[in-house]
Amino acid sequence: MLTSAIPAQAHDSPAVPLPVAGADPTLAAPPLEPDIPVSRVTAWQDDAALLLRERANLGPVFRRGERVILLDAAHNHLVLADDGARFVPLAREADLPVDLPVDLAVLERALGAELGRWRAGTVRFQSAMAMTLARALVPAVTGLAYGSGPAERLANALGTLDDGRSLLRRAMPRGLPSSPMGARKALAQGLHQAGCTAPGLLDAVQASHATALRVLGTLVRHLADTPDWQDTLRAEVRSAYRPAAGTGAAPETLELVDMATNEALRLMPGPLLVERRVAADVMVGEHRLEAGTLVAISPALTHADPALWPEPQRFDPLRFAAPRAAARAPGAWIAQETLPGGAGPAVLAAARLGIAHLLDRFVLAPAGEGGKVLLRHAD
Repeated sequence: MLTSAIPAQAHDSPAVPLPVAGADPTLAAPPLEPDIPVSRVTAWQDDAALLLRERANLGPVFRRGERVILLDAAHNHLVLADDGARFVPLAREADLPVDLPVDLAVLERALGAELGRWRAGTVRFQSAMAMTLARALVPAVTGLAYGSGPAERLANALGTLDDGRSLLRRAMPRGLPSSPMGARKALAQGLHQAGCTAPGLLDAVQASHATALRVLGTLVRHLADTPDWQDTLRAEVRSAYRPAAGTGAAPETLELVDMATNEALRLMPGPLLVERRVAADVMVGEHRLEAGTLVAISPALTHADPALWPEPQRFDPLRFAAPRAAARAPGAWIAQETLPGGAGPAVLAAARLGIAHLLDRFVLAPAGEGGKVLLRHAD
């Protein structure tokens, strides 16, 4: 249930501190917390670094343009968990399905078949996984037979849409849509022809594919750089679940894989802002928000905050071990709650199964710039 992230730099209006309820609004509020270093913490996203600076200078509640931005983790669940009585999802979220229907057994078999075709060598992971994931997700969502002509056409459109820059260069010889708009139109037509006409389904399918692709890309990049974690996860996969044997969807005992997936969800460049509209006057701490105010929280910033996540750019799946998770500050972990509407189960299943199949078959190593990964056959 998230809206499109809008970069902070796109707003012309300067950020200003939000006055405390009852205070003279002409008085500038002093900083509410000490300066927070930003040099390494959010280097991957300048927008988040900008918000972090503004939080340090203006306090955790301030106005930027038409938005009031809440950057204290304690506010996250206040906004996300509300039933709409105080914080209403924006109109463009209304048609998203509650859950994207996914046949997990089909997803598992299709992912296994697709990744079984991969060969050792250097691959541009994003492009390769875009089509692999699309060919697995489409039959799992639509009920079309895996590998059938209609399923392949839908998968081509979906993979092109979410990895357009690399695939569109080769689009015309392959007969794929030649622009993102054409890919989206082809995807919409294919879903309609398959009888998949639920409101918001097109957006949910694309969002689940794009998000799962980012999670898998983040996981692979960090596992390639951390051989010890890669070996640990491979040992767990092979002891609890043999993907190549076609034993069905991965069991619930893949605890380390799940922890690594959650860490990838924390690390990946998620939405900068998740927005809601205030339904009636409401108090947020000492601040009164009037009805109609556009409120935003920032998952991207929360998950990179060194006060909540020590060494936030380091890949550390043990952050999600039960004792550390129990001690975590409320509102510090909101990745699953801010996944695109209806896409959560598909994203988590695709990431879990995808990394299990990859590690069972291959050893991963970095291979230079441009998202390239070296695959070697695992023993």
